[in-house]
Amino acid sequence: MGRHAWPIIIAMCVALAACLDNQQALQSSDPIYTMVFFATDSVTLNKRAQDQLTNTVKEPTPPIRAALQPNSKAKICVTGHTDKVGPETINKEVAQRRADAVAKYLVGLGVPEQRIVTASLGSSKPLVVTGPGVPEISNRRVEVVFGC
Repeated sequence: MGRHAWPIIIAMCVALAACLDNQQALQSSDPIYTMVFFATDSVTLNKRAQDQLTNTVKEPTPPIRAALQPNSKAKICVTGHTDKVGPETINKEVAQRRADAVAKYLVGLGVPEQRIVTASLGSSKPLVVTGPGVPEISNRRVEVVFGC
């Protein structure tokens, strides 16, 4: 196995562990979340991220559709992340700005603002473990969980 396969294997293990922590994910094979990625030092949603969010909201899986119903009390958790480039104080700020950008886009798609909860984890929860100062697009992300 090549050394380039390890980040993928680690990311898959992290994703599996997240599913095991979430009983709702075990009850359905339909996803209850989406994830979008950002360029280095960017807090702007690119076209691919916009399309992904639009498709998730406009053509939702059954669990996401249930969370988006007007009478639902389900929250939509929008959590920003960064890679390990730069100081953590800046990373936390950038991750929050990314989460805020996604939340704003979701509101523009009709998701009720009062049900959206944003958070920033900076570089504390990477999908791909790297050393300090190593850029990694998988870690520059915002995770959106419907029904958190």
